[in-house]
Amino acid sequence: MTGLSIAGGTVVTLDPPAAERRDLVLGGEPRRTLDASGCLVLPGLAIAHTHLYSALARGMPVPAEPPRSFREILEKVWWRLDAALDEKLLEASAELALLDAALSGVTAVIDHHESPSFIDGSLDVLARAARSAGVKAALCYGATDRHGAQGAREGLAECERAIRAGLPAMVGLHAGFTVSDETLRTAADLAKRTGAWLHVHVAEALCDAGSFERLEKADAVGPKTILVHGVHLSAAERERATSAGTWIVHNPRSNMQNAVGYADPKTLGPRVALGTDGMDADLFMEARVAHVRAREAYGPEGGIDAIALLASSGRLADLALGERPGDWIVLDYDPPTPLSAANLAGHVLFGLGVHHVRDVVVNGEIVVKNRQHVRLDAARIRARAREEAARLWRRMA
Repeated sequence: MTGLSIAGGTVVTLDPPAAERRDLVLGGEPRRTLDASGCLVLPGLAIAHTHLYSALARGMPVPAEPPRSFREILEKVWWRLDAALDEKLLEASAELALLDAALSGVTAVIDHHESPSFIDGSLDVLARAARSAGVKAALCYGATDRHGAQGAREGLAECERAIRAGLPAMVGLHAGFTVSDETLRTAADLAKRTGAWLHVHVAEALCDAGSFERLEKADAVGPKTILVHGVHLSAAERERATSAGTWIVHNPRSNMQNAVGYADPKTLGPRVALGTDGMDADLFMEARVAHVRAREAYGPEGGIDAIALLASSGRLADLALGERPGDWIVLDYDPPTPLSAANLAGHVLFGLGVHHVRDVVVNGEIVVKNRQHVRLDAARIRARAREEAARLWRRMA
């Protein structure tokens, strides 16, 4: 790794919160210097759960008959969208999502993918887009029986192919209520045989409230399991997940948008991370919403530590993708009040935003400089996305 010195910034770590004035040296003898004078320097952010395939959904036409339940939201919107994806649509969506992630200060994502009309090779498309964007990505295909047992087998086969090909891949399941017991057991066995992580939506809505028990019966709950949402996990299930060392990813904006309830992260144990569920790559906004939603739930003297959720997301990404000591972001942030470890949370939650991200460094290499991606043609990617989004919407109709 080429040596890089980030000089003159206030370097902040989130776990535990700390702020101090010092320079940051990445790699060996620095050959380049990134001037961060007057700026804030944070570790690269990590999204613990997202859907790169959903980037072309923004602004798409709403269903003629509005969905009346979470299941109808899936049936009328998301299951129609993923079924309409082909290779070119997926490529355009992934390029756009990962460009926005980099520009938002995100250096790692844990993705959950589905494109039932294009399964074989779909994770390669995502991996190529991630490499081009300079964003680290843990990938999986969310196997499901909603297109039949053969579709489920093909989804798990794509996970296994990617794992054995050396991609940073996991075993994926869509959600318990869309997979058979056989598919669930096969996924759990594949994760054990390959030593891979298992990534699955669980108890997001009442229609999936029994999925945790089924995962337990399949011996699929453990320290390398990522359970997404967990809104309707029972108190006993939350305790068992905690004792098993399982990770749970909180996605407050998505839960509110889908009106599925509140995940109550205070009760989910110590391994709770933060995801955006494909809405965008704005972790600053996600943390802010997590904070204010908890204040609403617990009252003015309650709440949660949303900064700890950001830090946990980084730890989960380190476990899934390897340590990331060379991932840092520079924010052009001139605090209107003093900044210290004691009030860092207030600055992160109510001062910082993606518009402050100036530079992004991944593995000691500059990926974004002066708010411009140095590897990608952002105008070309966005123009292509507009064309492909229109085609996707026609295919959905």
